[in-house]
Amino acid sequence: MRFLRLPSSFAALLTVTAFASVACLAPERAGAQSLNATVVLPGFRGVVRMDTVAQGPTAVRGSPAAVFTALRRALDSLGVEASVADSAAGLVGNLGLKVTKRFAGKQMSTWVDCGIGHTGPTANAYRVNMAILAGVAPSTDGGSNVRIAVAAGAQAYSGPLGDPIACESTGAIERRVLELVRAATGGA
Repeated sequence: MRFLRLPSSFAALLTVTAFASVACLAPERAGAQSLNATVVLPGFRGVVRMDTVAQGPTAVRGSPAAVFTALRRALDSLGVEASVADSAAGLVGNLGLKVTKRFAGKQMSTWVDCGIGHTGPTANAYRVNMAILAGVAPSTDGGSNVRIAVAAGAQAYSGPLGDPIACESTGAIERRVLELVRAATGGA
């Protein structure tokens, strides 16, 4: 059996094309709890499915429409421009953030854990690519359920000379977003 070997530039184009088409798909109509999006981040082999890194669901008072608006405002207050804002599907977030050193007024290591390097937390010293996606769906009690996913990977400023690092959320972004949403919608 012979395998076809593709030039690396062509393989990269196929990967980018496949990523672009998959990342822009609308979620399944089973509800916004399905954070059906994928991202490619430094340090990960292959794609990261946002629904596999999501926290929740967490119950929040308010209709899905009110909670969606509160989610969008919460992300905006953290400096996240919503490149994904689908009120019908209940999804809001940004799958292509590039952050260096600080996010929402705090060091990156507050938000993501990329390990420790020679100078301290790697997240504070590397360029961090991050995806944040929140989903809201109606709950059975008349309120809403919220899921928030944060995925990140870091790359040294030297670019391809340094090995990329997979990072994980500390949970602080998710907690902060939920605090802001609950404050806007009247509590739990």
